[in-house]
Parts: sequence; C-alpha cells; structure tokens
Amino acid sequence: MLLILQIVVASPTLAQSFTVSAIVVDDDTGEPLPYATVRISTANLGTVTNLAGEFDFHIPTAFLSENLRISMLGYETTLVSLVEIRAQNITEFRLKPTAQLLDEVVVKDSLTGGDILRIALSRIEENYPMEPVLMDGFYRDIKKVGDKHESLLEAAIVIYDKNYQAPRDYTRLRERVGIIEIRKSFDYKPALTKYFEQYNLLEDLLLENNVKYRSFNDEPEFYRNLKRTTIKGLDGQPMYLVSLVIPGYDLKLYIDKKSFAIYRLEFGWGDGETPILTYKKSRNLENNVMRLDKVVEFEPYNGVYYLKYIRSNYKNRWMNLATDSVETTTELYQELLINRIDTENPEWVKSSQKMKKYGLQFQNRPYNEEFWENYNVIKSTPLDQSIIRDLESEASLETQFKNN
Repeated sequence: MLLILQIVVASPTLAQSFTVSAIVVDDDTGEPLPYATVRISTANLGTVTNLAGEFDFHIPTAFLSENLRISMLGYETTLVSLVEIRAQNITEFRLKPTAQLLDEVVVKDSLTGGDILRIALSRIEENYPMEPVLMDGFYRDIKKVGDKHESLLEAAIVIYDKNYQAPRDYTRLRERVGIIEIRKSFDYKPALTKYFEQYNLLEDLLLENNVKYRSFNDEPEFYRNLKRTTIKGLDGQPMYLVSLVIPGYDLKLYIDKKSFAIYRLEFGWGDGETPILTYKKSRNLENNVMRLDKVVEFEPYNGVYYLKYIRSNYKNRWMNLATDSVETTTELYQELLINRIDTENPEWVKSSQKMKKYGLQFQNRPYNEEFWENYNVIKSTPLDQSIIRDLESEASLETQFKNN
C-alpha cells in the first residue's frame, strides 16, 4: 500500500512540526518491513514501522535540514534528506537486504554460543548507559477475553533510567516512570477484571528487559545448549546469532561481534497446549499461562545501546475448578516504543508526575486530543480492524477517549 506523503505544519499553539507518512519495503521483494527504525540521523528521535511497514513520523521543523535514517537488522541503512522527501513527495523507502554470512567464509573463532552470551552479559555496563537518561515513550496494551477484544489503553510516558548497573532484585522496577497523557476505551466489564491484574502492567513490561535485569537462565546446561552462527547485521556488519530452539522454547539473541552488545532478543515459550505456569486466582479459578512471546530491541547511538522497543504477548487459559472445565481464554498484548532520549539534561521524574503502582486503567485524566495529533505513536494497520470493530461495538474510539 502506498501512502500519500503529508507535510503538515502544526498550528501556532503547538510546537511547529511536519509529518512524514510512508511505507518501508524490501528492495528485492517489495514486501513491507515491520518494526524498522525511522530516526533523525543526528538525534535519537524517531519511531518504528507497524506490521504493514507503515509509519507516521511527526518531526520538529528544527530538523528539516537533517536526514531521515531508516535501518533494520539484515538490511543496509538508508539516509534520505528531509528536504528531498518534501520536494519529491517520497512515499516509499526501499531497504537493500544483506545476505547472511556463513561461518565457513569468515575467520573462525572458538567461542561457543554460551561463551558469547556470557561475554555479552559481562559487558553490559560497557555497552549500555551508565549515566542517567530520560526517555519519552509510547505505551499500548490490548486485552482480549474469549473471542472479543475488550480494552485498549495508550499512554505517552517519560522514563528516568539511572543506569544499567546490575540490580539487587531483578523483580523490582528500577526505572522511574511518569505519565504525560493517557487515553483509553470504555472500561471493560467489572466481571472481567478478575482475569487481569490490578497492578501496573507497564511495570511488568519494563521488567521484561532481560539485559537490564540480567534475567537469563543461570544453569550450565542452558549455556551448553546455545548454538551460534554469524550473520550480517546492521549495514552488513558481522553479528553473532545465538539461539536455542527446543520444543516449546525458542530464543534468539543478536549480538554485535565487536562489542558483544545484545542488539535484539526474541523469545517464545509454550506450545499453546500445555501450561508453562499455573497458579490459583481464587478457590474456584486457576490461571494457566499457555504461551509467552516477547521482543526486546536496542538502538546504538554514540557508541551506547539504548532501549528502543519492547513488546510481549501472553496467552492464558482459565480453568473453573468447580466444574473442571475451561471458563475462558485471555490474551494480553503490550508494546512500548522509545521515541526520544535525552542524555544532556535528564530530569528526575517528580513524585507528582510518577506513575502510580495500581493499574493504568484507573489512572484517569482528561483526553488531550490536540496532544495526540502530534505525538509519535506506532501507527495502526488494516490488520487491526477486527480489534477496532470489537472495541467500537458501543461507540467510536474517539468518543470513548473523550468520554472515558
């Protein structure tokens, strides 16, 4: 799908900006490229493409003389002048793929997959920020019960991250998070709240960052079973792919061959048939976690790797213990995009701004329509229409945002 490029100048009441709307595709096949990074070349300000390869990027006019930088693992980075984009109405960007490097055609080393991961973990404090950083982010979660999507919540947030020092407790959130704006669909039915925890789900998502929280299996057998190969990563540079693939368990780690920085983590657990975790919610209700999928990706900037994107998807089955039958199934989808970082003047998130520990769905504030028109979010896709139809059974999402 080709999208018309729109250059929109914001009203005088807003910070002046213009918008680039386009699609990113594979230069050989024309297939859309999901989750490609789209950034200003000289600043850590950007967004990512959606599942259809599309993006809307709201750019301050102060950057008009800069280049747009589009990158993705396994492809050559593309730089295009924003002036050129505007003058030529460019609506499509084509990335050239880089062929995979086989271990036979590169200089061999004796490192095993387990060795590579151990080195990567030992170098976290060399490769990730050890000075405070402030990050602007976009958070989204979607909750599904049975066959129907029941709830959508989106928030613009700010994250103060002190450093990547090893945590004393990897189950306790170290970042300090504040809410800038929030919008949501009508609250899902009170009877369904028993399936979703009332604490803050965004905190859980940040804890999914295995690199920051060192949440890797520490058993020797795990490291012995890790396989390795060498591929072409960003701009064709050699990168280790460390993986573990066994029935019901998939792990892929993309690790820079020079610095041993973990660039991307992909993880899947569960076959969808046998529970991977089971615990009681009440006397008559048991929660079976059937499948977990997640991705954590970082973006290199000035020699340091900063968090770029996290997403997770939990699929659960709920057993009625009184009847020994399945009561329902649920799905929780979450994603977080870091669209700007500030390393020069990171401000502490004050207590008055700080996100509460209870659920975001209960943290109400007026809907700021003008703000959302110019904030960088992950663009919705036509594939989301079934979700939108479910959520709009009572009223349009825009009406729900305004009235909820």
